[in-house]
Formats: sequence, C-alpha cells, structure tokens
Amino acid sequence: MGGILSKPKVPGPSAQELQDREDARKAQEEEKALIAKGQAEEDRKKIDEMQMMQQRKRKQRYGGMRSLLASRENPETGVKKTTLG
Repeated sequence: MGGILSKPKVPGPSAQELQDREDARKAQEEEKALIAKGQAEEDRKKIDEMQMMQQRKRKQRYGGMRSLLASRENPETGVKKTTLG
C-alpha cells in the first residue's frame, strides 16, 4: 500500500546525458587551463620586461658613479669622452 500513496520517482539522466555533461566539463577545464597558461606566460613576459627596464635605469643612474669610483690615476676627472666631431 505504500507504493500507491508515494510520489512517482523521476528517472535520472540517461547514460548519454551523463557522458555529454562529463565531456563538457572536461572541455571547460581544458579551456581554463589553456587560458591560465597563457595568462601566466603574459605575466612572465611583463615581469621580464619590467626587470629589463629597471636594469637599464639602474645602469644609467649608477653607471657614472661606478666609473668615478674606479681605480684610475685621477678618478675625479671622470671618464674621457672622445667624439668624432
């Protein structure tokens, strides 16, 4: 008598539907992984570029001081600049 008064059970998704969902989920995960990989590569390039800029600025800023502090006969005179003109 319990079967007569209970609600009818809704059938679950078919095997094909489950497989389609699983395939879609895997494809979405792969896409996210590719996007993350591309983003990480872009970030790495930006960091490398910023480090190169910092190195260049550091060379410009401290290069003259290094040449003045170098062991030479008269470091106060600076570096001899020769021009062709």
